[in-house]
Amino acid sequence: MGTAINWRDSYFASKDRIVLTNAEVRVPGVRVLAHHLMTSSIAPLQAHYHEDCFEFTLIYDGSFIFQAQDQNYKASGGDIFVAYPNEVHSTSQFPLFHGEFYWLQLDCRPEEGFLFLQEDAARDLIQRLQDIRRHLIKLDTDEPFSYLRQAFGLAVNGMSPYLTASYLVLFLNLLSSLSMKQQSVSKEIYQALNYIFDHIETEITMEQLAACSNLSVPQFKVKFKKEIGISPRSFVNTQKIEVAKQLLLEGMSKTETALQLGFNTSSYFAAVFKKYTYSTPSEFVKRYRG
Repeated sequence: MGTAINWRDSYFASKDRIVLTNAEVRVPGVRVLAHHLMTSSIAPLQAHYHEDCFEFTLIYDGSFIFQAQDQNYKASGGDIFVAYPNEVHSTSQFPLFHGEFYWLQLDCRPEEGFLFLQEDAARDLIQRLQDIRRHLIKLDTDEPFSYLRQAFGLAVNGMSPYLTASYLVLFLNLLSSLSMKQQSVSKEIYQALNYIFDHIETEITMEQLAACSNLSVPQFKVKFKKEIGISPRSFVNTQKIEVAKQLLLEGMSKTETALQLGFNTSSYFAAVFKKYTYSTPSEFVKRYRG
């Protein structure tokens, strides 16, 4: 993984990415509040940590793979990835491809006026955040996104920091409660997932997946994205690319791999591969063999 760096974000604003620091948010305890709408892949995040600081990454759309404590965590739309204070994390060798997410960095050191809370309330909230024992939290409600989106909107427009803090407190209290719950997948989507894994080397259509789930195609697409976090087509392609990586490293050619996994042409396979890995099949093999 290499030497981890102590990552400190600075203020940044563009059409797709806005990073607000404490100077802009003006809420005690908030180090960063940010939003990124990704329309193309970017290079993997290197190993880093945030000194004395939690980081909560809420995936609104897309799918990302984070690494912490030598384990990979696949976070999709509807998931929150938690990085603990001083914990080294990254996206390993995995690039960040198209998607949308918010992230909040929160200084866990007790300080006067933390989130404008009274001392006892601040201490209680910090303790409950420290008691979270899961890196990946799956949500069954849109409330956390609503609260964080409201907080970000207020902060980016320079509105009252007290109102911003109130939404952040709602978000963090709800997060603490949700971290204690377990998320299960419905029988219909479980059947679709089994079908995908059993037929990963064939061309998989939405009609086939909907049929095995006993749902119409529109119903299936909505239910799948709600429970898994990404569209069924994106999920299928993600799984196919993971298999493709192994086949390519075993010496199979790009054309053979494309045919093996049910892609119509090698050029379409190469385009999908690059979309999900930030490299062409040949670049991927060269990098890993090197």
